[in-house]
Amino acid sequence: GTVSAQHTVALVGGGGMTNARLYPMQEMRPIWGVVTGGVSWRYYTAERFVGGIGVDLEYMQRGFSYSPDAYRHEDKKDYNYYTRRVNSLVVPMLWQPHFYLFKNHLRVYLEAGVTFTFNLSATYKNEVSNTSGRYKFKDLRDNWIEYGLAGGGGIDFLVKRVEFGFRARYYFGYS
Repeated sequence: GTVSAQHTVALVGGGGMTNARLYPMQEMRPIWGVVTGGVSWRYYTAERFVGGIGVDLEYMQRGFSYSPDAYRHEDKKDYNYYTRRVNSLVVPMLWQPHFYLFKNHLRVYLEAGVTFTFNLSATYKNEVSNTSGRYKFKDLRDNWIEYGLAGGGGIDFLVKRVEFGFRARYYFGYS
């Protein structure tokens, strides 16, 4: 038979958790309730080839929360935290090996690729000094543009020309 390829465009959205690893090591806690959303494009090669490629354009909230005075307290519930939420545009470029199940109605895939990020704005909350507000980026201190790796996986349910899916992705920044 004939061999063909498939282009898909999708609206994506979701929520999750964000955290960071700071050096030197700090007492950290995750930030739950961050949101993400955007547009995703994929090109799946013909069935005789394995994989697809894609590019996403996502709005993503990221951030971290650490306790600068953890060494002063013995009980974790007494810790005060400094929390920063960063609003970003993220562009992951991904390779997506996949396989189909249930007569091509279920796609199972892994993802691996590089990411580029532009930080738009940020807010902070400092429980130590009891202050909060808009975080002001400084060129010498903060990275407006970042890069890194991404990996994850997911499943897509294919119903005629519509797909419904669930994915999990881990971002690892190098800047």
